[in-house]
Parts: sequence; C-alpha cells; structure tokens
Amino acid sequence: DQINNWYIRRNRRRFWKSGSDSDKMEAYGALYSALKTFTLTAAPFIPFLTETMWQNLKTPEDKESVHLMDYPVYNEKFRDEKLEFQMASVQKAVSMGRSLRNQFNIKNRQPLSAVALVTRDAEEKKVLQEMEDTIAEELNVKKVIFHEREDELVEYSAKANFRVLGKQLGGKMKLAAAEIAKLSNDQIAAILDGQALSISVDGQDVDLTSENVIVERREKEDLKVVNEGTLTVGLETKITDDLKREGYARDLVRGIQNNRKESGFDITDRITLQVSGDAELKEAFEQFKNFIAGETLASSAQWSDSISGGFNTDADDKTWTAKIEKA
Repeated sequence: DQINNWYIRRNRRRFWKSGSDSDKMEAYGALYSALKTFTLTAAPFIPFLTETMWQNLKTPEDKESVHLMDYPVYNEKFRDEKLEFQMASVQKAVSMGRSLRNQFNIKNRQPLSAVALVTRDAEEKKVLQEMEDTIAEELNVKKVIFHEREDELVEYSAKANFRVLGKQLGGKMKLAAAEIAKLSNDQIAAILDGQALSISVDGQDVDLTSENVIVERREKEDLKVVNEGTLTVGLETKITDDLKREGYARDLVRGIQNNRKESGFDITDRITLQVSGDAELKEAFEQFKNFIAGETLASSAQWSDSISGGFNTDADDKTWTAKIEKA
C-alpha cells in the first residue's frame, strides 16, 4: 500500500518525464531498491510469488533464484527518521481528511475549497506547513488553512464521565454533571490542552481532565470535522459550480486512465483525445481542457458532438463519451 498508493502515485510526474535526468533516475532507483528488498524479505513466506518477482528484478550479478540469495541486513544509513516523521504526519492528516469524505459520501475526485488543520504539537504543525502542497493535492482541496485553536472549527460541549467520576463522587454525581455541562469553550479547550481546572461540588473540589470529562464537538456550518490525538481536520464541504465542473473533469481523467490501461498503453504513451457529452460537460471540458490533457498525456484534446467507437465514463448523474488513440 505504501508503494502503490503513496510512493508511485506521488512520484508519477517524475516517472513521466520524457528525459532521463538524475531526478527521474533517483525516483526509479528508490522504487527498484524497495521492490528488490521486499522480494528478498518476503521470500521465506511467499516463495512462489517472490520468485516470479525476482526473475523480473535480478541483475546479471545476482543469483539465479531469490532463494539462493542472502537475507537482507538492516542498514541504518538508509533510514531517515525525520523524513519518516514528516510522511507519517502528512499521511495521518490525509487519512483523516479522506475518512471525512467517506463518511459524508464526497468522492475523492470531487474538489473542495479548503481543509482546515489544528494541531497542539508544534513539530507536527511545522511539518504540515512544509508539506502543505502535498496535503492539498492528496485531499483534492484548493487551499490548506492552519488555525491556532480547535474551537475556531467547532463548538464544544462537555459531559461528565459517569464511569470515572461516579466512583469518586457517589451521590454528588448529578451535581457534578450539571456543573460540567456549564463549562465554556475556553474551559473545555484548557482541559484538552492538559491545563489544571477544578470545580467545587457541594464543598468538594474536583479536578477535571480529559479522562473524567467527555468532550463533544459540533461542526460549524459547511464544515465536517474529525479529531485524532493532537490533530483536528476540518473539510469545507460546500461545492460551488466551478468545483462541480472540475469534479466532472476529474471523473473524465479517471475514465481515460482506466481505458489507457485496458487498451495496453504504456504509461508514457502520448494520446489523441476526443470527448463528447451534454452542455454542462462541454462547459467543464472547455474550462479544464488543459488539465485533462496534462493528466492523460494527450497531445491533442478535442470536443466532438458525437463519437463512434468510444467508451463511456460516469460523472455523478452524467456520462462522458471519449475516444483515445496513440499519438
């Protein structure tokens, strides 16, 4: 999953370069090294599959079979823990944003206006700011907005954790629950930040923590929010007409890419593209023609009122018709 859905996809433009500069060769070299090391590591557990992989990966200097090779030895010089933390932080934010899309049935190909991020971890925030472009691209949003406080995205409410406080307060529990329900946004934020906060319940002081207080979050209008540990992610879900048309264009790109694969085209093959559809799809095509051509390696992209021998691809309740040929 890390290779297919992250590394290869994130580096596809490096692979697509027409030349063979050092950047392109480094991208291929890192991929080759990862695949070869995986094959050696997994050979004892999936012997037949890794043997097939080995026959495609081995060099003249390597042994004929993967099962004749030495097991790989960990080499610390190839590990970059700072980079690992950067990627883990970005992938966490992206995963949380995608979970919101799934939860509210907003497909990944539909662009959104913004994602809002709040983190109580200074190092995590620094990394996310450095990787802002990657987050925007992965979540398919126009901009990434950083906020200082989570209550800029949500409104808090607090409830007593009866299971925890009940043991401590006994018959005073109902009084405590009433006091906790009155906590302000600032007081609840202080609890989440680990600051000391206490209330008096019938003469008994009670320290409030994130263990004995249950915090509920209510999103502001057109904002869907999820929290995990130190990080809160909010997606702006209002879809404008421009965003809708871009979503149609991205659906077309996906259909073309699938057809390229089914037709046996090489990843670097240039194509000619003909497209047809209704008036709204035509508007989307004209607006995002350059994007469609760039993403599909189309040397020419033309609108046609009718196409024979093409293929169809869905775009919500609409249908594109397209035809591709090698350029």
